[in-house]
This record gives sequence, structure tokens and C-alpha cells, in this order.
Amino acid sequence: MQHLQRLAAYQYRPRMVTFLGARACGRWRVKINAITVSGVASDVPDIIEAAWDTSASVLRELPETELDSNIAFLIIHVGEAGVWLLIDRWEDCDILRHHHFRAPLTDPTRFMDVSAEHYGPCVWELAVQTFERQAWLDYVLANPAGPDVETYLSVGLNGSI
Repeated sequence: MQHLQRLAAYQYRPRMVTFLGARACGRWRVKINAITVSGVASDVPDIIEAAWDTSASVLRELPETELDSNIAFLIIHVGEAGVWLLIDRWEDCDILRHHHFRAPLTDPTRFMDVSAEHYGPCVWELAVQTFERQAWLDYVLANPAGPDVETYLSVGLNGSI
């Protein structure tokens, strides 16, 4: 019963998401998305760059396989309890491989790998993943004109989620 009380008391508050464009990292092309509990992504440039550095390090260390698309997207989420970094990479055309990192608010640029703890995305991060899924379908997998990776890399979600 306590879980029902917790749900009844919960107040969902939208957060801002900002698409920050795409960057190259070795063989990888990476879309960057930022979610903020307050303010906007431009308020936290040090966190964005630390998240990019962590992501670039992870992606560079991955062995290349024939299943890699070499396309990934990041979700950097400055939340109430910490800073989350999700690295999602497309594999074998239609599968996402997921890496999850967290930094404490007291040291928001020190990301630690928490993938083994099997965290999944929160409701705000799911909004970005849903957008990325649809864009991947629209521009790459189900595009009648053929895969258009450049357009996929150029579109992103912006606004309140």
C-alpha cells in the first residue's frame, strides 16, 4: 500500500530537453541531448563537456564489429539526485546497446559507470529514446529513399518533456 501512497503524492514536473547537435569521435558519429531539471543545457557547459569526454572514451575503447552502425546518441540528464549519462549505440541495424553512468551533484563532472546496476531510463530519458527510435525509423530503417544518416544526425528533440 505504501507504493500507492507514494504514487498518489508524486508530482510530475516537465523538464527541458535540448538537442546539442552531433559530433564525431573516431569511427563514431554521436548525437547529444541534454535534459535539465531546471534551467537549460547552456547553463552547464562543464557537465556537457565532461559527459562528452566520458562518452568519447567509452566509444573509442569499443572493439569494432561487423554489427556496429557507428552511430550513437547521448542523453545527459542533470536531475535532482545526480547527473546521468546514457550512451546508446545502434547495433545490427535495429538494436540499442546501452551504457549508463552517474555523477553526484557534489562532483557533477565525475561520471562513474553504473551499467552493472541495470538502471533503465527514467520517464524524461524515455521521451528522448522514443524520439530517437522514431527518427531512426523515419530516416534510416524505413526511409523509402534509402538510409539518410545525415538527416538522422541533424534532427533532435527540443522543448518541454
